[in-house]
Amino acid sequence: METPSKVAVEGVTERERDLLWIFDLALWFKIVNGALEMLVALLILFVPASLVLQLAQFATSGEIAQDSNDYVAFSILSMAQIYAVHTHYLTALYLALHGGVKVILVIGIFMKKKIAYPLFMFALVLFGVYEAFRGFVLHEILLQVLAVLDFALLILTVHEYRRRYPGPFRFRR
Repeated sequence: METPSKVAVEGVTERERDLLWIFDLALWFKIVNGALEMLVALLILFVPASLVLQLAQFATSGEIAQDSNDYVAFSILSMAQIYAVHTHYLTALYLALHGGVKVILVIGIFMKKKIAYPLFMFALVLFGVYEAFRGFVLHEILLQVLAVLDFALLILTVHEYRRRYPGPFRFRR
């Protein structure tokens, strides 16, 4: 696939080339990440939730035997129980949708489909807001970092969209 920055543009500064390189790298990261998310969603559907709980019990049994108040071991067990009982299918559905949307939209950008840019920006906003909300409510640093990276990619996507399609921000030319 030809990446968006491969388009020949006269008078592009080195800063602009660097931004395009970062944009391309981020898109490749998104497509690989999306494909992995879809794979994990399939694994979640085919690996029984009871096996996850059994693995967590096996992995933490030694720690709990040594220290009956081990915070990390009880956290792992608690997450495994919540996962096994409540969130098994929801997690698979979220990962499949999240990964699928990313893969489809990034492929659209690589194929130079103009509509893919605004849809990708919309998806970045939706997923970024969700990640930020969950990250700050649950105090999960990883989700907060992912939200910041999604918003940074949003800024790069807006920049690339305006560079490729000058003029007012619109869907059709």
